[in-house]
Amino acid sequence: MSTQFSRSIGGYATATAGTTQTQAGATALTGAVNVVTTGNASDGVKLPAERPVGDVVYIVNISAAALNVYASTGGAINGGTANAAKALAANLSGTYISLGSENWGAVLSA
Repeated sequence: MSTQFSRSIGGYATATAGTTQTQAGATALTGAVNVVTTGNASDGVKLPAERPVGDVVYIVNISAAALNVYASTGGAINGGTANAAKALAANLSGTYISLGSENWGAVLSA
């Protein structure tokens, strides 16, 4: 029996969330571990495009405001509406697992 493990992409990165509060204006994430700051609730970041199934991206929101996380264009998070944001609360983190076709599963800290 073969076991496959998920893998993280990239390294450590810092990002400032895009302030347009839209998917188009969201800051594209570049690391496997992304430490994000945001000035306003609903500022956004976008998960990487075209990732193989099982790739993992971590987001740590070190801000006092909620952060919007978007899949790439056409994708969804946790089976939600395509192109819709999934909020990541202030001072929490999330693990995002590629499900293929720009779709992601999210496990959010509490």
